[in-house]
Amino acid sequence: MEAYTATLESVGDYIIRLADPEDFNGGFTKGWWLTDFPSAFSIALAYLSFVAIGSQVMKAMPAIDPYPIKFFYNVSQIMLCAYMTIEAVFLAYRNGYSITPCVGYSQNSPAVANLLWLFYISKVWDFWDTIFIVLGKKWRQLSFLHVYHHTTIFLFYWLNANVFYDGDIYLTIALNGFIHTVMYTYYFICMHTKDKETGKSIPIWWKSYLTLLQLVQFVTMMSQGLYLLARGCDSLPHRIVATYVVYILSLFFLFLQFFIASYMTPKKKKKA
Repeated sequence: MEAYTATLESVGDYIIRLADPEDFNGGFTKGWWLTDFPSAFSIALAYLSFVAIGSQVMKAMPAIDPYPIKFFYNVSQIMLCAYMTIEAVFLAYRNGYSITPCVGYSQNSPAVANLLWLFYISKVWDFWDTIFIVLGKKWRQLSFLHVYHHTTIFLFYWLNANVFYDGDIYLTIALNGFIHTVMYTYYFICMHTKDKETGKSIPIWWKSYLTLLQLVQFVTMMSQGLYLLARGCDSLPHRIVATYVVYILSLFFLFLQFFIASYMTPKKKKKA
């Protein structure tokens, strides 16, 4: 176990050095819960193991719908995401951050660090989405997009929690927090709009607009990142910003593909 931890600590240090040659890692968040790479990697590995093993186990078992847990989970997510959105806006206002990017970055007294850490930790809580999908045997929802999104965003914000934890990162929290507030509100409504005969959720008319909002979010994030790179802000870790733009671009294309397949491609009629 010690060798495992030591190896992962070395890997984590290497990733930070590679992504942060300008040395923006001031060590402000070092020692905070789950900011060490062994913990982050182990959680991601456990998540992927659950997806692989849990899926095989549930194929031999009847579907499970833990309604009380889902009820609490969705309500907690609505409250948490709404709080992070509002707090990000208030932090920006109190510290004089403008909508125009390149608002500054502080290693030693970061205004956004605590909220960014909470945002990172919330990605662990998001893993319950996958647990509910596997328990409910909703294999269509267990897509590459779903697993890729949950795994990579958690690991990417581990990096942000160690290096890019102040300044312009507030916009990411505000945008993503808002989208997730709307998303979990949608999930909560779906829980209580089911057909009495089939037991399936009744389609909600604004479902497609939720995915459209996510695409707008990604475009806004990429625009911010490209502006930061073009302007050459000296107070930001450039490699992380560049990686951030590429990563968000990958999510944009995957969500766009999902949007086209789900809402723009004609559905094939089932044969009688």
